[in-house]
Amino acid sequence: MPPKFTDRLMSLDPQGFKAATQHPWLRLIGQGKLPQDAQLQWLQQDRIYALSYVAFVASLLAKVSIPTTSERLTTLEWRIADMLIEALDNIRRELGMFESILKKHFDWGMTQETPKASTTTRIYQQLFAAATTSNAPLVIGLAALWGTERCYLESWRFAKQQTSASTSPKTGYDVVGQVLIPNWTSTEFESFVNDIGSLLDELVASSSTTEEDIGRCEEMWRQVLWCEERFWPEVKLPEEGAASEQRTNQ
Repeated sequence: MPPKFTDRLMSLDPQGFKAATQHPWLRLIGQGKLPQDAQLQWLQQDRIYALSYVAFVASLLAKVSIPTTSERLTTLEWRIADMLIEALDNIRRELGMFESILKKHFDWGMTQETPKASTTTRIYQQLFAAATTSNAPLVIGLAALWGTERCYLESWRFAKQQTSASTSPKTGYDVVGQVLIPNWTSTEFESFVNDIGSLLDELVASSSTTEEDIGRCEEMWRQVLWCEERFWPEVKLPEEGAASEQRTNQ
C-alpha cells in the first residue's frame, strides 16, 4: 500500500511543523500565564482570519462538481462538499465564540476598536486567495485547508499538555485558554481534521491529480507552516523576566 500523501507532507519539514505548533505563546496559554494583552492581540487577529476562512471555504465549495446520480452520497465529490459544508458550520460557531469572548471579557465594541489585519494575517489571506484562484485545482485548496487545521490541532494539543504538566499556580487572565483549548483538542475536531486528510489523500490518489499538482501542494504546506509559526504573537517566557512582548507583525 503506497504511503499517504498527508504523511508525505508531514515528513517534508518536521522542524517547521514543530516551530509552528510549539510556540511560546501556546506554552503560556496552556500554563494560564499569558498576559491579557497577548491574548487579545491573537484573538482579534484570529477573528479576522476566521472571516477570511469563510470566503476561502466557500470558494473551495464552488470548485466541487457535485454529482446528481443516485450514488451521490458515496462519491468523492459529494464527500468533499459535505466536509466543506461542515467547515462552514464550524467556523460560524467559532466566530460566535470569538465575539462572545471579546464582548464579555475584553469590552469589544465598547472600549476596544476593531483592529485591522496584521501583516501575517494579510499573508494568510493571500495564501487562501492563491489556493482558490481559477487556475488552482481543488487539491491545492484542500492541502491548504488540511494544513491549517492540522497545525491548529497539534498547536492546541501542545497547549493542553502544558496545562497538565504545569504545577505552578495560574497567574494570567486565561479565559482564552479555558475556552479554546477544549474546543480545538476535542474528539470532534480531531475527527474533522482526519476527515480532511483522508479526502485529500483520496483526491491525490485519483487520476485527476498531476505531479505538478503534488508539487504545488507541497509548496502550499511549507507556506502554511511559515504562516502558522508567525501567527502566534511573540512573547517572553516568565523566567526571562518579562510579561509580554508583542510581535512586530503589524
